[in-house]
Amino acid sequence: AIREALLWGCTGFATGSRGEECNQERRRHEQGGNTHLVLLPEEIPWCLELMKQAQAEQQVPKPVDETREVDFYNIAENRLKVFERDGYKCKYCAKQLTRFSATLDHIQPVSKGGTNTMDNLVTACLHCNSSRGSRPVMDAIKKNNAEQTAASDANKPVSNFL
Repeated sequence: AIREALLWGCTGFATGSRGEECNQERRRHEQGGNTHLVLLPEEIPWCLELMKQAQAEQQVPKPVDETREVDFYNIAENRLKVFERDGYKCKYCAKQLTRFSATLDHIQPVSKGGTNTMDNLVTACLHCNSSRGSRPVMDAIKKNNAEQTAASDANKPVSNFL
């Protein structure tokens, strides 16, 4: 309680007319020839009021933005919410996925300050997720587009190139 009072600026005792009511001496402590008057914060009315206000402020529940503060990567139920939001489609190659083949990818990698929030996660197939690494999202999309173009060109009949 004394530490709390010190944090709120209650480092001494009141003076003047309030001093009489606050000067309830608990004990005297002698150290190095000096006598110190020790008052408990509960004995100083204005410190007590500040402490009550601080406790009341701490007990007020803060509004929670579920999409920002909840871990959507490590909690299975929340992972499903991301998959459902994305329609179980890979955001990089548009491949349709299942609950068992879908993976989550961090838009901004955790290694670069990304979080496990819903707005930093997307559904990805295993290939796109593992091949992206920690490269920026746009680089991964460009690479996937180039691979898809090369694959579709490889599947075209030779007569189309002549």
